[in-house]
Amino acid sequence: MPVPRRIETGFQQPVPGSVPPTARTIGNGASRLRPEAPGHIQTCYTKLWPHSAITLARLRVCSPGAGRGRATPQRLPGVDRGGRQGRREAGDGRRHASVTGDEEIEDRGTAGLGDVMEYHRIETALLSGLIRDRQLYVLALNQGFHADQLSHSAGKRLLKAVAELYGAGRPVDDLTVRAYLEDQGLYSEDMARYLATVLAQRPPTAGQLVAYLEILRARESRELLLRLHEELGAFIHRGSDAHQDIVAFTTEAIRQLLDIQKRRLRRQVLPVAEAVSSLVDDAERRGGGQLGYSIYPFERLNALLSGLRKGFYYGLAGAPRRGKTNFALELATYVAANHRVPVLYYTWEQTRRVLAARLLAREVGINPTLILSGADAAGRSLAARLREAQTVVSAYAPFLFVVEAGRRETLDRIRAHAYNLMQEFGTNEVVIFFDYLQKIPTREYVDDPRARTDSISTELAEMSLELNCPIFAISPLDKEGCRLDEKPADESQETDLYHRPTMHHSMGSGDLEYDLDVAMVLAKDWKATHDLHQLLESKARAEGLDPQAMPRVDIVNLFVDKNRDAPEAASYIVQYAFFVTLNKFIELDYKLEKEYRPDFHGFTKIQDIYGYLRQQGYIPTREPGTPAPALVSLGGVAVPRAASGGGPGAASAASIG
Repeated sequence: MPVPRRIETGFQQPVPGSVPPTARTIGNGASRLRPEAPGHIQTCYTKLWPHSAITLARLRVCSPGAGRGRATPQRLPGVDRGGRQGRREAGDGRRHASVTGDEEIEDRGTAGLGDVMEYHRIETALLSGLIRDRQLYVLALNQGFHADQLSHSAGKRLLKAVAELYGAGRPVDDLTVRAYLEDQGLYSEDMARYLATVLAQRPPTAGQLVAYLEILRARESRELLLRLHEELGAFIHRGSDAHQDIVAFTTEAIRQLLDIQKRRLRRQVLPVAEAVSSLVDDAERRGGGQLGYSIYPFERLNALLSGLRKGFYYGLAGAPRRGKTNFALELATYVAANHRVPVLYYTWEQTRRVLAARLLAREVGINPTLILSGADAAGRSLAARLREAQTVVSAYAPFLFVVEAGRRETLDRIRAHAYNLMQEFGTNEVVIFFDYLQKIPTREYVDDPRARTDSISTELAEMSLELNCPIFAISPLDKEGCRLDEKPADESQETDLYHRPTMHHSMGSGDLEYDLDVAMVLAKDWKATHDLHQLLESKARAEGLDPQAMPRVDIVNLFVDKNRDAPEAASYIVQYAFFVTLNKFIELDYKLEKEYRPDFHGFTKIQDIYGYLRQQGYIPTREPGTPAPALVSLGGVAVPRAASGGGPGAASAASIG
């Protein structure tokens, strides 16, 4: 699979200081945008990609004194016009818009030449992309693109020829398309000029293609509505009042409206027979196995979830210092390493540099803060050890994209990133992580935190289905959830299975858990952590080691409270050792419900955990008659050098207990 050098997003900086337009009703029942103030921005087609220049952004600056309720349209600088800068004179056409939020409606009957040329450039750019990139062709078909959305007859014939070439499994490029048209007797002078125009266009990115298709769908709907409007006017002025004429006309009008509605859908509604056939084909091809992307070496979680599944929406909640970011980052690296598919990790909390330091820290057993400084606690250079770690990380790093997100990274923009990334890799697969959900910006400001969280969560669920990819979102806990994860004041609460936070305690949570396919919560196991710390101290003293040299380890339970279409598993709780300073998780075993009983003796399991961590080299030890092992200082925490090796799969878990 080719690795892209860069990702073309097709977006430009949003226009600062823009003010949303308002609408007023005009004589024919439509609504027209009017400026609130001089210099105000009017925007058409902004629902799809509000900050994109590739929406034909139709941005018009309303000049002062433009007239009552009217605006003098001017072309904004920097707007991509298919490689050509343009300016449309005032009066080339009046634009009528609906501000209901669905799409803007243009009066094609008064559209100027500039509008026709814009659509011509869109259509030719689309065809250029379909000829030169099969991935774009598949994406266009999945989005419901068809020849009727093209206005030029030559474009329709060209699209049909391209479809026939792809359908026959033949190569598609400039030469094969031209040769096929000649063989079919379609290569006329008009077709030759049109094909030359198409081939001269720069192919769009995947994100641009999706936006272009939505514009063409909107135009097609407007043209069909205009035609129906003309038929309605002709019927009314005809003056016929016969009952059968009215019934027949309204029946036909309803049929046309339903057809318009069907055409506006991005994807065609298909019968279940196709899904059944797909399942049978998959069973014959795979013959069993898990359903999603493997997250090995997290073996138990991998079995519990059956991997990260396409079209599934995952949520992870937890209190501060429980390792949510590190856990999600580990999952992202395992998917990238095991499957070599593009993985997008959006972070609103950390920089790319800090997260890269954590990736290296997992491989060399060094505190990430020391990696950022470039030297250990004694001032010695870490360059040699970091080069070794870089070799391990480089196995998956080309497939992991960490994005320092901000207010511009709306879900529309992220969707375009995903389409472009899949196009660059030549695949229809992608995995997306969000750290964290409540930080994702919305198109419009929402004051109510619960309504805002619900809106974002609903869009993430829809995006997972649209892109057919796993989406993994982190969510912090509210104050009540954090209180439930604090050390219990009463020892009896330590054995209470239900005295813990759930996804309902997520910040701003309303319908979040209902949107999720899989809901997971990280919570500290205070009793197991206390018992392990006592055992570590006693073992250190017995071996003549400084108890303060023992690593800081928390035992953390991952509760999978919701697991849609889940396979059978021994438990819905997976236990991890979280090395706080190293930012590393080691999977231990399932935690069974019987372990919460007051009469359960868990010390044997703690000894097994200690033995396993010692065997894997994460606990400093000294055999009788030998000198103390060389420790790597981590600023108050030390680990043996044996813990510095391996990669994402080096710490595969063994059975504990």
